[in-house]
Amino acid sequence: MSTAALLEQGFWAFVATLGFAVLFNVPTRMLLICGVAGTLGHMWKRALMAHGIDVVMSTYIGATVVGLVGYTQARFFHMPRLIFTVTGIIPMVPGVPAFETMVYFMRDDIPTGLETLVRTGLIGGAIAVGLVTARLLVSFGDKDDGYNPRGLWQRGMVQFEAGHHKGD
Repeated sequence: MSTAALLEQGFWAFVATLGFAVLFNVPTRMLLICGVAGTLGHMWKRALMAHGIDVVMSTYIGATVVGLVGYTQARFFHMPRLIFTVTGIIPMVPGVPAFETMVYFMRDDIPTGLETLVRTGLIGGAIAVGLVTARLLVSFGDKDDGYNPRGLWQRGMVQFEAGHHKGD
């Protein structure tokens, strides 16, 4: 895949993500970030597929990228993470394979229909597992004790603000 084709794919992924963000009533100041999350995930998926990586693994990595961008931006902007991850994952939903599955079953081509059904399910599962992987990576070390609501990356700041300096 050429760079121009990858950039075109990224542009259309941005448009799709932005459209669904507007549809889901995402706050106006978050629209650009949602679009970037969807664009990055889709471009990673397409670039990996262009280099011979299977569509399921490419989708998993793209979903992980969307999840990482979404979760980190949700924490940075103090917004719900679903704003970024749901809209960002839309360009990777396997709509064409799902449609092909229905067409094969309507034509009574059951073996091919089952093959595309499994492939579609694997792509959907890769999206889910990619988002879960990102969630685990970002929330690693989180405590739910009311004092440290964030992960390891902010504990130093919380302790500093509370007056618990390391030298005290």
